[in-house]
Amino acid sequence: MARGRKPIPEAAKRLAGNPGKRKIRPDLPAPAGSPPMPKRLMVEPLAVEKWNELVPILLGLGTLTTADGEALATLCEVYAATQACLLELRATGPVMRTDLGGVKPNPAGPLYRSLVALQASLMGEFGLTPSSRTRLGGKEEKPTDEVEEFFKLHGA
Repeated sequence: MARGRKPIPEAAKRLAGNPGKRKIRPDLPAPAGSPPMPKRLMVEPLAVEKWNELVPILLGLGTLTTADGEALATLCEVYAATQACLLELRATGPVMRTDLGGVKPNPAGPLYRSLVALQASLMGEFGLTPSSRTRLGGKEEKPTDEVEEFFKLHGA
């Protein structure tokens, strides 16, 4: 059963200037900050590396809270699996030889495509894609006058 659109967090509605002009309810409390890294992530060095790369970026975007550790860990695990699958595809190629001398598609191909789709979906949840950042809104810098820009550059 379809449930319709995914709800937009109230904070994101505020950032976008409340385009629907509907009453904004308070969000559920979620303390901003870096969540602790789940222990299960420690066994995959590439996932830990991705975690350490993403936490500062997400804190800067304002989309990470202490409640997001499991979702971020899942994104990092999917990233590590995607990279392993890509290495397999590069090593063996898009097709494989069968025991009878024929060829068949490499099963890593469809797996890679599904992992990339899942990774993109999770990245969108955190505002890590251009379109997801557009939906979050933000402050738009208004263009400066050419004359004003000239004087800024030339110290006048």
